[in-house]
Amino acid sequence: MKFATVVFGCQMNIHDSERIDGLLTSEGWEKTENLKSADVVILLTCCVRESAEERFWGYLQSLKPLKRKGTIFAVGGCLAQEIGTGIFNRAPHVDLVFGTHQYVNILDLIWRSMKGPVCSLEMDGLNLASAPLRRREGFRAWVPIIHGCNNFCSYCIVPYTRGKEISRPREEIFREIDRLAQEGVKEIVLLGQNVNSYGKDIYGHREFPRLLGEIAERLPGVWVRFLTSHPRDFDEALVEVVSSHDNICRYIHLPVQAGSDRILLKMNRGYNRDFYLRLVELIRERSPRCSISTDIIVGFPGEKERDFQDTVDLVERCAFDSAFTYIYNRREGTKAAELGGEVPREKIMERFHKLTSLTDKLTFESNRRERGSVQVVLVEGKSKKDQENMLKGRTSRNKVVNFLGEEKLIGEFVRVKIEEAGKFSLLGRIVPDKESSRQHSE
Repeated sequence: MKFATVVFGCQMNIHDSERIDGLLTSEGWEKTENLKSADVVILLTCCVRESAEERFWGYLQSLKPLKRKGTIFAVGGCLAQEIGTGIFNRAPHVDLVFGTHQYVNILDLIWRSMKGPVCSLEMDGLNLASAPLRRREGFRAWVPIIHGCNNFCSYCIVPYTRGKEISRPREEIFREIDRLAQEGVKEIVLLGQNVNSYGKDIYGHREFPRLLGEIAERLPGVWVRFLTSHPRDFDEALVEVVSSHDNICRYIHLPVQAGSDRILLKMNRGYNRDFYLRLVELIRERSPRCSISTDIIVGFPGEKERDFQDTVDLVERCAFDSAFTYIYNRREGTKAAELGGEVPREKIMERFHKLTSLTDKLTFESNRRERGSVQVVLVEGKSKKDQENMLKGRTSRNKVVNFLGEEKLIGEFVRVKIEEAGKFSLLGRIVPDKESSRQHSE
C-alpha cells in the first residue's frame, strides 16, 4: 500500500506526521509524494486560524477527483478533533476522521474505514514510547515533551482540540534523544504548546529548566531549541539555563499577543505588560546575543486605539528580532467568540499594516547588526534565491543565511561570514576556520 501525508499548521502537526509515517512504513507501507499514486491520503489539519482552515478545505476539495480510483482520505489534527463528523458532511469523499490523540492508532483506523466511514476522537492520552518515527530531516529532530494546554487563552481553541497538559516522563525523553544522538542528528527541537509547563502534572512543579539543562549536558555536540514558551511560566531559572549552555540555541519565541493590560486581561494571558517588559529585559541582560521573536494579534474584540498604541509602544521597547502578526480570528467555542466589541475590518487592516511595517523594520535592523560577524550555521537545504548554486541555513539565533556551497554540506555545521542583510534573511560566504577564528562569532 502507498500513502501520502499532507500537513497544515504547526510544528506539532509536522511531528505527528513523522509518527504516522513511521507507523505505516514499519508495517511495510510505502510513502509517496505523488498523491495520484497513493492508496491513502492523510491530511493533518489546523484550526487555530481561519486562513489555515480555508486552505485545508480548498485543498481537500481539489483532491475529490482521486476518489474515482478508490483513494482513501483520512483527516486528522485539530480541525478533525473540533468538528468530527462535520467533515463528512462537508466532504463526503472523506473516509476517516481521527483526533489529535488517535494518530497512534492510524493503521487500525484505516483498515476499519475501508468498510465504511470511521470517526475516532477519543482523547485518552498518547503513548509515544514505542511508536516508530520516520523523520523528514536526517539532521534535525522534533521531540514533543508535553502535549496539550491548560492555559485557556480566551481566543484559542487548542486546549479543546489537544486536551489537557500531559508531560512525557524524563526517562522516556532521554531514551529518545540518546537514540537520536546515535543517529547523528545535529539539532533537537523540544516541542509543546507550552514547554515551560513541563512536569507540573507528573512532579507537581515545573521541571523544564532542569530538563533543558540535562539535555544540553547530555548532548554537548547537538544544538537544542524549544518551542513554544508562555511568558507567564518563563522564569529566571530558565534564562539562567539558556545563558549557561553554549549548545542551547540563542533564540526564544515569546508570544506577547498584545501590549495593552486591558486586552491581555480579556485574553486571559495571566500577565501584564510590565511583567513581559521585565522578562525581556532580563533575557537581554543575562544573554545579550539572544534573539527574541513574538506573536501579536491585531483586532481582538474591544481593542481601542489606545490599546493598539500600547502594543506599538511595547513592540518598539522590546525591539523584537522578528514577529508574527495576525488578524484576530473568531473561533467558535472559545470565550472570545462570546465577547462584543467587534473592531471594524478597515480599522483592523489599518492597524495590521502599521504594525507589520514596524516589525519588518525592526527585523531588518536586527539583521543589519549581523553584518561582519562570522556565524555557525546549520545547513538546511538549497536556497530559494539560487537552487543551483546556493544553500541556506540557520544560525543559533534563528537567522536564515544564504551562501554559495555544495549540496554535500546539507545537514552539516559551517562557518559563514555575514556580508549583506536583507529584510528577512542574510547573505554570506563560507570561511575557513583560520579566518573565522579572527572574527566575532557566537
